[in-house]
Amino acid sequence: MNPLFTPDSSPIAGSEKVTGWWLEWFSRVNAFVNAGRQSGATANRPAKALWIGRRYYDATLGKPVFVSNVNPTVWVDSSGTVS
Repeated sequence: MNPLFTPDSSPIAGSEKVTGWWLEWFSRVNAFVNAGRQSGATANRPAKALWIGRRYYDATLGKPVFVSNVNPTVWVDSSGTVS
């Protein structure tokens, strides 16, 4: 499944359960939304499932930071300053 697109036109539910294809899609959407709401200390920044542009509210710095490079991981603030 391509994570950028919705699943094919298969039914969402079968026998009162969400089908595997749609369940995977909903799980990815949920993970993306939750990542946008993560916050905490600088030391607790996420280290897995990173993508360029991923947001994290750094409570130590008191501002949001974003991933600008994945390998090695580089976090920047909105002005582009490495944080």
